Amino acid sequence: MMSFAAFEGEEHRAFKLEGGQPAALLIHGFPGTPAEMRPLGDALHEAGWTVQGLLLPGFGADIETLPERKHSDWIDAACDALRDLQREHHPVVMIGFSMGGAVALCAAARVTPDALVLLNPFSRMSHVAWKLLPFVKRIFPRVRPFSLIKLDFDNPETRESITRFLPGADLDDPDVQEAIRGFSLPTSMFDQLRQLGERAFRVARTTQIQTLIVQASRDETVAPATTRKLAARLPKAEYTEVDGEHNFTIPEQSAWKSVLSLVLEFMHRVNATFH
Repeated sequence: MMSFAAFEGEEHRAFKLEGGQPAALLIHGFPGTPAEMRPLGDALHEAGWTVQGLLLPGFGADIETLPERKHSDWIDAACDALRDLQREHHPVVMIGFSMGGAVALCAAARVTPDALVLLNPFSRMSHVAWKLLPFVKRIFPRVRPFSLIKLDFDNPETRESITRFLPGADLDDPDVQEAIRGFSLPTSMFDQLRQLGERAFRVARTTQIQTLIVQASRDETVAPATTRKLAARLPKAEYTEVDGEHNFTIPEQSAWKSVLSLVLEFMHRVNATFH
């Protein structure tokens, strides 16, 4: 068995940056951590916002417990954090990235924030296997995500893709390479993602909240066409596509400056509405 020192760094933990009266709750994606939201959090804090980066249950240093989690656990955590912020701050805006966008939408249906920002929000996948998950999980309880492809551990793109799922792994160690080839995950975990996305898509139509949606035009994880359908269901959505890829919440991505500008401008308008 291999052992990964996954998500143990300080950057992967929840954070809170005390600022002014307006507050933002940042929700990461799958299988991410608050680290992917920290650059945006720092920028909002610099603009005068109190910022909280939420670590969802089963992620970060607790990644080994993820197969035991339900999508309702993530929604509950977002609702609790939102209520806590609302006790002392106004306005409060929820910002969700990828899977975090689906969590934010579902949480907003229970505890109303003053506005929403959805960045490459996950809702649905078009592949037929995704629709068959409720049945597939009964026949194939576990899936080996790396077993169907030839892994070239010298390829930078391959290494980057694996590191997203298994950070901390020594990809030059032959034992680690062999363990990765045999790495398996419960199929039920992906079904939780499917259920979350379907739930977010359903509640979107009843979400009467000012919402900014920013979608990367070259996103291969969340298809722009799917996000356009989601945006069309939101009564008060502003939809913008930027030239970029899925992981555009980090400054190294070419779309970062455009995304940051759009979010800051929207947040300024929201805050102005309440003051």
